[in-house]
Amino acid sequence: MNSATGLLGKYRDLVIAIALFLVLDLGVLLFNFYASGRIEADTSKINASGELRMYSQQLAKALLTLAQELRDGMPIQTSQAQISESHANFRKALAELARRDGRDDAIAQWLSREALANEADLLRRIETYWQPLDGTVVPLLGKENPEAIDVEIAVTKVVARNIKLMQLANDLTQHLETEAVATAGRLRSIQITAILLALVNFAFIVFKFVRALRRSDRVAEVAHEETDEILATLREGLFLLNADGSIGSQRSLSLDNLFGRPVRTGERLSDTLAALVEPDTAAVAADYVELLFKDRIKAGLLDQLNPLSEVAVRGEGEDGRQRRHLSFAFDQVRKDNKVAALLVTVHDVSEQVRLRSELAGAEEQLRRDVDLLLAVLDRDPGLVAAFLVSAEEKIELMNADLQQVEPEASAYAGMIDRLFRHTHAIKGEAATLGFGTVAREAHAFEDRLVPLRRSGNISGKELIPLAVALSGLREQLERLRGVYDKASNFARPAQGLDPVLRQIERLTRHVAQDLDKQVRFEAVAAHLPVLPESLATLLREAVPQLVRNAVAHGIESAEERLRAGKPAEGRVRVEVERQAGDILAVSVWDDGRGICADSLRRQLVDSGRKSTEEAARMSERDLFALLFEPGFSTAATANPHAGRGVGLDVLRELVARLGARLKIATVPNSYTRFTLLVKA
Repeated sequence: MNSATGLLGKYRDLVIAIALFLVLDLGVLLFNFYASGRIEADTSKINASGELRMYSQQLAKALLTLAQELRDGMPIQTSQAQISESHANFRKALAELARRDGRDDAIAQWLSREALANEADLLRRIETYWQPLDGTVVPLLGKENPEAIDVEIAVTKVVARNIKLMQLANDLTQHLETEAVATAGRLRSIQITAILLALVNFAFIVFKFVRALRRSDRVAEVAHEETDEILATLREGLFLLNADGSIGSQRSLSLDNLFGRPVRTGERLSDTLAALVEPDTAAVAADYVELLFKDRIKAGLLDQLNPLSEVAVRGEGEDGRQRRHLSFAFDQVRKDNKVAALLVTVHDVSEQVRLRSELAGAEEQLRRDVDLLLAVLDRDPGLVAAFLVSAEEKIELMNADLQQVEPEASAYAGMIDRLFRHTHAIKGEAATLGFGTVAREAHAFEDRLVPLRRSGNISGKELIPLAVALSGLREQLERLRGVYDKASNFARPAQGLDPVLRQIERLTRHVAQDLDKQVRFEAVAAHLPVLPESLATLLREAVPQLVRNAVAHGIESAEERLRAGKPAEGRVRVEVERQAGDILAVSVWDDGRGICADSLRRQLVDSGRKSTEEAARMSERDLFALLFEPGFSTAATANPHAGRGVGLDVLRELVARLGARLKIATVPNSYTRFTLLVKA
């Protein structure tokens, strides 16, 4: 109601003018109908008036003929018929004039009151002159043989009054003709006046309409300019999405920059998204937009389901620059409670994503630093210090290898094996001490070495990325060094074997959990208040490799152990004992699948290392020696704990460096024992 009232008030003058124009047009039309009827009536009157004169003369002539026929004794039927016809026609014309005298016509009375009065006066005089004739003629009409005297009387009256009657009829005719011309003129003037008024009113309508249109155009132009300024200033992408999925014509200029190309009016959003985001995201977004166009769906209820709330731009970020992220927000535009369109707002949230990523990275790094700090505080400072010295030495050796240019490509293969041994040793020691960040970085560096080891032809250029990757491992060690230096003042040095064995036990549980195996750790150790350097090195570098191998290669899964009649939980035992001659023995034992010589032979044949005949001729000692060659592994697939043929290679290099001895005892499907002998 308020909308209708406001609309009527806004266009009130225009509505009134149009209504007046319609009234004038309708009045002119009705007046034309009236004028046509009036002209027709005037014509009928003039004709009737002319007929009075004619029929009066005919009646007089017929009576004279009747009188002559009576005197001559001739038949009078024809004369009587003419008298009857003339009499009837005169009366009919007179009655017609009386009926159309206009006394009941208000418009006629208003237009020509005096003329109508004169007309009525002439008509009464004609009737006055006619009445005596009518009374004389009527008796003659009913007689077959009228009396001659009656006829003579009738003739005398008719002849005496006919001239006057004809003159009156002529006067009436002239009066009617004159008045008809005057009336037609007056009607024409009224019509012209009405048409002029209608034209003036039409001109007023056109003026008001053009004025209102120009005013509306000015308002629209101002609004359009303001809209363009707003759309040009907006940093966000803003556009209307039509129900058919096409992009409307009004949109912010920044939309082209956000989408990375010009956006065309009528372009379908689904096509735009297909080139902008991943195919799966574009498909889900199309379903989401279709859902928003349903009248019963409220956009606010689906905000959490918006697949475009934060989406990465497809194909960006590959050149090293930050990948852009866009956020789409949808609002329903409703008309009559129906969704007519969607107002889509696009934001560039790349900076927010970057800051969030940096914050998450900072939080993660802080968490890692806290974990490092807790790990350092929970470990024997001597073990941590020894690990840092050993790891930093290995890093320097690795860095020196990477900077060295070998004369032959084959020399690079030996370099890769050395890098593998150093990295694996760092990873094993870090995992034993619980320094997960260092262990993970070392494992990632190993991932880069794997394809180079498999490659038959290595060039110096392929080693350049390794130098960059090595900096990540160096950075983690530097962080650990910084945490250790700060925490060393608060850490209490531990004594004896117990701290080292606890570290090894934690490593055992960690590897078992990663490989989804059930393992119980056991330790048997002689009393050693002070650890010799050689023994500490074995416990720090060799035993973690052997424990990792025992869990990864030796201990079976719980299902496999149950099928073999074993307990579901496997056992790993570390023993440290003194032997004669200041010899220290460190052994790692597991009750797993053992080492099967036949399995090793099959693996050698399947891998193409040996032929069937060559493998059959190899002794168990030769087969077991293969376990210590670089790159040889019995694991089917690689994982963070096995499968790259590095662990026992590291052990061999360590045994040689310490001048130690290594013994292996194994029974297939029963146990495996590695024993390391070193001087105290």
